[in-house]
Parts: sequence; structure tokens; C-alpha cells
Amino acid sequence: MRRQIRMTAFHVRQFVSVPYFIQVMVVATLSTTLVQYLAFNAWHGVTPTVVWVRGGVIGLWSTATCAAGIIGFERYKGTLVHLVLAPVGALRSLAAVVSAAASFGVLALPLSWATWSLLSWSVHAPSWRRLAGVAAGTLMLWLGAVALSLAVAALFVLTPNAISYEGLLLVPVFLLSGLTFLGSGAPGWLQPLSRLLPVGLPVQVLLGGPISVGALAGWTCSTLAWAALAGLLGRAALVRATRTGTLEVV
Repeated sequence: MRRQIRMTAFHVRQFVSVPYFIQVMVVATLSTTLVQYLAFNAWHGVTPTVVWVRGGVIGLWSTATCAAGIIGFERYKGTLVHLVLAPVGALRSLAAVVSAAASFGVLALPLSWATWSLLSWSVHAPSWRRLAGVAAGTLMLWLGAVALSLAVAALFVLTPNAISYEGLLLVPVFLLSGLTFLGSGAPGWLQPLSRLLPVGLPVQVLLGGPISVGALAGWTCSTLAWAALAGLLGRAALVRATRTGTLEVV
């Protein structure tokens, strides 16, 4: 586990060395937060907490969608073959690369909060209980985003044009996670579908809402299921790359 953390930290540093990835996170977070700030001043339809949480989550997931093309990007750089042949195993080394996108995206949450605080001049010291809730929600959101990113990367590595489809992953996740309906409540038909994604419950934790044991268990099962799916797809991709030769690594 310690080695995996070190590898992920290394790839996060490599990830942020590309200005495009930083731009994706900053632009998505700031634009979402600014638009909501204008809407808040005009209609006061949502609470400040909803504004910065929504802005942060959108910024995080916008960055995490880069996982769809990150393996292809490593192939373009010529480093994919070294990752596949790494002594620690191809799946572990590639998981560290993919996890870098969601890991860096977590910074969208404090960026959104700071943006809202500066715009509204409403910086207040939160209670320890509230800080603990935000920390727990952030950790859950990161784990859920990583699990989804791994599955997305393993699926989209099968196409050479994966980077072109990154934008298509944004809206479905926003809708299914209930992120669009934070102020008014998600429709009844959407709630069962939202349980399939491990990013919906962490948003409720960030908002300070009550969480049941059953909901937490469901989130855990959903996260593990997406991680297991990523493992199956990843092994299938490796078979194509190293045995049948139908998936390029160089």
C-alpha cells in the first residue's frame, strides 16, 4: 500500500506538469462556482454550501474524466510500455497513473470553497464536527471517483480516440449522481440509479446530511463493484496487449 501511494504521488506530479490538466480543473471549478454565485445573488435558490460543493464536485469529476485518455497519453509519450512491464505489475502501475487524475481533482473542493468565500466575504470558522464531515465526504468522494476512473480508463483504452469522448462522461454522471438536483431534490426515478454510482452519497456527506448505515453499506458495495469491474476490464486489456497483440502499448 505504501508503494502504491508513492507511485500515485509520483504520477500526480507528472499529471500537474501538463498545463492542460490544470486548466481543466481550474476552469471547470471557477466557471461553475461563478455562475452559481450570480444565480445565488439573483434568486437565492440554493444555500452557499450547495454552491461550493457542487462547484468542487464538478471540478473534480471534470478532471477525473481525463482518465479516459490518460493511458493513450502515456502511449503517446512512449512510457506505456514501461508501465506495462513494471516489476510491481502492470495493473498496479497503471492504476497509479489513472488515480492521479482523480487525486489531483480533489483540489477542486478547496478551490471552490475559497472562490465562494472570497466572492461572498463570508468566511466562517467551521466546527470540528463539520470539518470531520467534510473530511469524510472528501475521502469518500475521492475513493468513488478513483473507482469510476479506473473503470473508465480500462474501458476507453480499447479505442484509440478515447480522449475525444471525455466530455461525454460529464453529463451522465452529473445526472445520475443527483448533483444537478441538490437544491430541489432528485426525481424519484433517478434515486435508484444514483445508487449505482459511488459519488452520490459522498456529496450528501459533504452537505452535512444524515447518512444511514444501509446507505453507507450500499456506497461501499458500489465502490467495490466499480473497482472489480475495472480489474476485469484491465486484465482483458492486458491480454489484448501482451498476448494477442491487438492493443498497442508503443
